[in-house]
Amino acid sequence: MTHSNKRSGAALIAVMVIVFLVMVIISNITIKNFRIISRLTNQNIQQQAAGILIVGTNFGRAGLATSAATSKIDTINDIWAQPLPKTKIIGDFMVSGYITDEQSKFNINDLVIKGKINKPVLAQFVQLLEYLKIPSGIASNIALYMAAPAYQADILSSYSTADPPSSPAGRPLVDMSELILVQGMQSNWLYKLQQYVTVIPQNFDFNKNESGNESGSKNSSASKTPPSVANNSPTESKSAESTPFAWTPSMPANSSMIQVNVNTASAEVIAAKSGIPLVVAGRMVAQRNNNPFKSAQDITTFFSNNGIIPNQNESQSKQKIDPGTLTTQSSYFTIHAVVDKGDFQFTLASFVYRADRSGQWPKLIWQHPE
Repeated sequence: MTHSNKRSGAALIAVMVIVFLVMVIISNITIKNFRIISRLTNQNIQQQAAGILIVGTNFGRAGLATSAATSKIDTINDIWAQPLPKTKIIGDFMVSGYITDEQSKFNINDLVIKGKINKPVLAQFVQLLEYLKIPSGIASNIALYMAAPAYQADILSSYSTADPPSSPAGRPLVDMSELILVQGMQSNWLYKLQQYVTVIPQNFDFNKNESGNESGSKNSSASKTPPSVANNSPTESKSAESTPFAWTPSMPANSSMIQVNVNTASAEVIAAKSGIPLVVAGRMVAQRNNNPFKSAQDITTFFSNNGIIPNQNESQSKQKIDPGTLTTQSSYFTIHAVVDKGDFQFTLASFVYRADRSGQWPKLIWQHPE
């Protein structure tokens, strides 16, 4: 090989190395740009989805308000009770959702009122667990877990010596997921309970207005607390919309003895709460499908027609029969909003309180992704 050929070969190799380096640089830039574009795209999708979720939630609140204004009762046939199927709204975004009547379930926070175990409600809950074939002993475990510390001496050691060690809550529950922390609770029991049990928050002042003051008292000391949700209308401010009610343990419990809606609850919950036999509760469920209960009088009449005498002990338990534990209206709901776009899915659960049937939007208590 001549000297000229050697120089030509070396130059070719140098060019190839330079081309290779350039390709590496371009490739690296392309990857970085792709990641940046992908990240920006994902952020844009998330922002759009968040907006749609809020709109979907407000749509549910408006539906609950309209339903209340046009009917004196709440049933499984109401418009709010019908799930919204996946519907394309903007581009490839699909929105869907459903509303859960929390008064179709047993309020577990009623087990403990002002720190003390509520024995009549504990008996109701024991009965419900028996219907669900869950060991009834877990009822006392849950009640003690929630009771005030002054009543927890018998269980403290079992929590402190556990692996890992923990301590009982000593307060009302905020979310059903907390039940997994109760001694003896199993995940399969908790999964089943979620279909029949709810956690309606205690110690929320539902009468505060958007400035944090009590209704009708602009100069109340309550103004020092965080503001609550605003006027529950389509013109609510963004800041008020996103602000939950303040947690104030000193307030009296507002959710003691929450009634169960006979028009939406399962036979097991109706029977356990009211003390009537399960078979009679099944008849109530069968009747309501075509002929919903419209008043407390309808409930007592049904009891009478089925040989049920209020305030007497049901033969198979010490629990007294009480039609007053049942109602035909609901105030507490969870709105579940879902947004899909391709492989992405975004969800939002919103717990709301509907104070009356005037047509105002239900107040937002809390929100979180599911």
